[in-house]
Amino acid sequence: MESVNEHSAHVLFNRSYLLRLRLRLIVQAIGPMEGRKILCIGTLPTALRARLLTTGGDWTFSQESAAKLAYRDGVFDRVIIIDHLEWVEDDYGIVAEAHRVLKSAGLLFVDTEHRKRWTVWRPLRKLFGVEDRPARRVRDGYTERALFDILKDGFDIQETRSYSRFFVEGAETLLRLAVGAFVAGGRSDGVEEEEADDADELNQRIARIQTFAYPFCLIAAKLDWLIFFTRGYRIRAVARRRLWKPRRTPVLRDGRTLADATLNTRIGTAAPF
Repeated sequence: MESVNEHSAHVLFNRSYLLRLRLRLIVQAIGPMEGRKILCIGTLPTALRARLLTTGGDWTFSQESAAKLAYRDGVFDRVIIIDHLEWVEDDYGIVAEAHRVLKSAGLLFVDTEHRKRWTVWRPLRKLFGVEDRPARRVRDGYTERALFDILKDGFDIQETRSYSRFFVEGAETLLRLAVGAFVAGGRSDGVEEEEADDADELNQRIARIQTFAYPFCLIAAKLDWLIFFTRGYRIRAVARRRLWKPRRTPVLRDGRTLADATLNTRIGTAAPF
């Protein structure tokens, strides 16, 4: 029977447009999961983690930031790295470890912050204190070229694409502000047991806020389609494992790297999104 916490996680997932989008991108990227061993590295939202467990497969979750993962060579069919590379010093080492624990021709899926020269919503999140783990962040995210540089030695990149553009990210920011204001206003000085008893009620109230906001998130997603030519606030990459062999990045006559020429086809857009 489903526990109260599991039920709350599923409710929160169903009423979050961005979490549902991220799950869909994972499923599309790594294919059928039934019968596969999957390692997920990173600090996932509880609601997303709970839903991943329902997709089939043998899931292992890790928040390791050490130089070596505690798993044998060639154990996993898929490795997923979500919201993790930005917070570790040795991102290249994490990728190397993902390569080691993957089976031959296994798939790697990376989902991370997209580093942009100018943004609207990230400074606002920082200003109002609703940014994800800001104190621990090592870097501000990755461009397509930066992802290519840390993946190229052991993986053949099949796809790199940004998502969550201006309007979806704006709706998500406003939702965080609303939830943050509600949680701050609802805090009490009660004992820990009372706070634990109120946790489910708090999740239910947050779910009601998300229910109210969900139609606006859908509208934001439609508006994002109108600015498809801009770069999103998040970036994902799908890569297939191959023999590990350090390789140099080719440079074209105009000074661009091959990664710039093949991956960053829209670099230089003047749109301030």
